[in-house]
Amino acid sequence: MDTLTFIDDIQLIPAVENESVSNQPDFKLTETEIGHFRYKPFQHQIEGINFGLDPKHPKWLLLDSMGLGKTNEIIWYAETLKNRGLIDHALIICGVDALRQNWKNEIQKFSNESCRVLGEKFTRTGTLHYAPVPERAKELKEPISEFFVIINAATLRHDEVIEAFQKSKNKFGLIAVDEIHRFATKSSQQGSNLLKLRSEFKVGATGTLLINSPISCYMPLAWTENDFSTLTNFKAQYCEFGGFGGKQIVGYKNLETLRDELNSCMIRRTLEQVRDDMPPKTITYEVVELSDQHRKFYEAIKDGVKAEADKIHLNANNLLALTTRLRQATSCPGVLTTQALVSSKVERCVEIAEELLEQGEKVVILSGFVEAVNQIASMLQAWNPLVGTGEFSEQIVQQRVDQFQNDPNSKLFVGTHQKMGTGFTLNAGNYMICLDTQWTWASFSQSTDRIWRVTNDKPAFITVLTCKDTIDERVQELVELKKDLADYVVDGVQNHISETLANELLRIIREL
Repeated sequence: MDTLTFIDDIQLIPAVENESVSNQPDFKLTETEIGHFRYKPFQHQIEGINFGLDPKHPKWLLLDSMGLGKTNEIIWYAETLKNRGLIDHALIICGVDALRQNWKNEIQKFSNESCRVLGEKFTRTGTLHYAPVPERAKELKEPISEFFVIINAATLRHDEVIEAFQKSKNKFGLIAVDEIHRFATKSSQQGSNLLKLRSEFKVGATGTLLINSPISCYMPLAWTENDFSTLTNFKAQYCEFGGFGGKQIVGYKNLETLRDELNSCMIRRTLEQVRDDMPPKTITYEVVELSDQHRKFYEAIKDGVKAEADKIHLNANNLLALTTRLRQATSCPGVLTTQALVSSKVERCVEIAEELLEQGEKVVILSGFVEAVNQIASMLQAWNPLVGTGEFSEQIVQQRVDQFQNDPNSKLFVGTHQKMGTGFTLNAGNYMICLDTQWTWASFSQSTDRIWRVTNDKPAFITVLTCKDTIDERVQELVELKKDLADYVVDGVQNHISETLANELLRIIREL
């Protein structure tokens, strides 16, 4: 029975001989409806919209890989529901705060409908800021003339916003959550409050559903009402426990059942499936030798981390702090010392970038550390780099993205994975340099696919820099293991997956 928990209802219906499928109402998009869109959708987008229009799954997951235009797909899906008289308003919840302006721009460009970013205000000088939460809650409760209403995930942390939604004079027949994988846990305030939002139509969108383990699938499945089990039962169904007290996740099981559960409510296409002529994306890992000075510094930091690890009880927070220190030692050692020490990776990154820029290419550089981004931007100042980090507002970052995409003289964009790695399109450049990677293949793919979109007419080249004999090599190993798991569960790729995967992950972490 546990394997059937994702099925809403089971009915035994007598077979009707010679029942004609043609007697069933046709829910698919008509040519007239498609003609009313401001732009003509790609065929895969039409198929995705039809999937959502199918009465069998009004609450579904759009899991197309990055670059396939999920934003436009949701916009046109919402328009169709409205034009058919099924909804009055569509609520867009951005899993990444910075994407609010991106959604607004996309709606204004691709939709015939109006939109409002909740709490958005402009000063006399045109500077964007957002009203306090109480004002946003009040705004949500009062009548809204615009069809699309856009909010960020952080807004859901406040119970007064949920209460305003429930008592709102506006009927949100559709709720769409962009980057739904960001709602990783039911125990968080925004995750718990997301589950309180009810609507006749729901769609959760992400190109990277599975981040660390099958548990990443729980919130999207639960919110779209495709899994009615508790989180405890979900874990029992798909995880194996052991270790201290028998409460640690040491492996996974029933992954085929999880794939079946996802397949019942999701549609997913990859770039290669959609476009036979899709220009390739090539990822090259370049090993960088540390300079003597940098090597000596890194070894000193590593010895300090090991000594500290022996003195304290390692938990998740301690481990993250210690490993972050090691990663800083390879990418931006200047934050750990007063010495005038430049990372060997930064030096190599600048060399590659200058060579490409001198050839007339546009280049995107990403790092996990603001300090490294600022240092690279300073070293490449002659190229007037556009910078995108958390230090800048959504408005400024969006303006810089537009400039990079549209101005042939803007050749260089430098940013952090955290700020620029999700939602933005930067494919005016077909070269990317990653100074480091994030902890999961999902996040890494999100970042690298900023320059690899369905509209590409040029191949994408990504260079990932790793320092030899450092934590960089361990992170790369960890990311590859998580890629295998995601490929199997979401895409059904028959890579070698063993139920001891978690043990392998733990082994790598202990050896950091």
